[in-house]
Amino acid sequence: THKESKYCIFHASAEEKTEDEFIEALKGYVNNIKKEDKDYNFERFIFIGDIDFRKDLNVTVFKNANFKKATFEGATFFGNANFQGVTLFENATFQRDAFFRDSTFLGDVDFVAAAFAKATIFFGVTFKGHSNFIGVYFLGYADFREATFERDSKFWGVTFERDAHFEETTFKGEADFRKVKFELLNNFMGATFEGGADFANAIFSPGNKLNLIVKGSGIISFEHTFLENIFLDLDLDDGVFIDLTDALLRNTKTKKKQIENHILQEEKKEFSHAREIYLLLKNNFHSIGRYNDEGWAFKNEKYMERLSYSFYPYRKALEKKVKKERFPILKWICTRDFNKWIQSLFSNLIYGYGEEPRNVVITGLVIIFLFALIFSYTGIGSPEFIELKGPIIQEVPGNDIEIIFKGSLQNRIIKHFFKSLYFSLITFTTLGYGDLRPLEGCGRIFTGGEAFIGAIMMALFVYTFARRTGGR
Repeated sequence: THKESKYCIFHASAEEKTEDEFIEALKGYVNNIKKEDKDYNFERFIFIGDIDFRKDLNVTVFKNANFKKATFEGATFFGNANFQGVTLFENATFQRDAFFRDSTFLGDVDFVAAAFAKATIFFGVTFKGHSNFIGVYFLGYADFREATFERDSKFWGVTFERDAHFEETTFKGEADFRKVKFELLNNFMGATFEGGADFANAIFSPGNKLNLIVKGSGIISFEHTFLENIFLDLDLDDGVFIDLTDALLRNTKTKKKQIENHILQEEKKEFSHAREIYLLLKNNFHSIGRYNDEGWAFKNEKYMERLSYSFYPYRKALEKKVKKERFPILKWICTRDFNKWIQSLFSNLIYGYGEEPRNVVITGLVIIFLFALIFSYTGIGSPEFIELKGPIIQEVPGNDIEIIFKGSLQNRIIKHFFKSLYFSLITFTTLGYGDLRPLEGCGRIFTGGEAFIGAIMMALFVYTFARRTGGR
């Protein structure tokens, strides 16, 4: 025990021991561990002054090290240290700077609920085993630049009160950043995630930039994540998908090309859920003025809605009955969702849900062509008349009466495709020059129908064109 305290010199408070006393006692303690080849046990130690495990204690290799609930009141250096076994820093408190630069943890490392009051340097550190930083408080600068996490890393519930740097960091296992709070700058520039990343319920301070490179296959989750006023820059491999369920997207700077074909719910064919994701993206793109990307998100929102009405939601239920029922698809056709599916399909084909003026033009041209075929078959009337000539004689018995009809006038009927195409065009556009006219009966019905359709199509063209050119 130290002096009159009931605690030994390692567990006594800072007031009861000097820095020199502690260093000398620590050297003796470490030498005894080396001599007997024991594990390093620093549980509940109170380290005072600046401690350099490499220079002061000549310790560069740790088999198993226990720093559980330890307190570091000065700067702590583990430069180039090699931690070969399980290393515990659970509930440890670093009151001044902590330097782990270029250290290697060959086994699992546990910093659960540790507190770093000043700068914390993990620059170039290699974590070969599982690394656990759950609940850690970084009150000062946190530097994980060029670190390598060979297996899973857990930063669940970590608070970074100052800058957090993960530039060029490599996460080969799953990276868990759930409920992390980045209260100032965070920098993931060039960071690579090979096993996916989970930022669910994380909070990023406004104005931050999140650069993520995700390789291989996996999921990057932003479920319930606060991403308001964030620069979200993503570089994703083809097998990587994003989960944006209930994420707060507002003024989030991102681009369509970075997330296109990477929506998790679409890949999983959860179409109703995917529709909600595209709705979030649509509103966000509108808030940052990226109207082309907004149109893309809107079309996909409607497309997911149509797929949710499609045969797919009924497939699993119908697969069970397919052996009993010869035509299970008829069951779907008789549902209300089938009608919605048809309406959505036609809306997409005709005017692309208001996003494709060219669809309106193409549809209009097809309608004009089809009516031209109809008119070339049924015929159209011309203002030119033909006279039916030739006497018609009727003999009445007992009387020599000759009744002569000099003839009658009748419109000339035209069955010519190109003239029918011209007539269909002026009917569709409701110009009606009067040089051609519909025939009585079906001709008038077809003409009226085309004029009605043409008026609707021209209104749709004006609507979609105005929408695409800024009338949002």
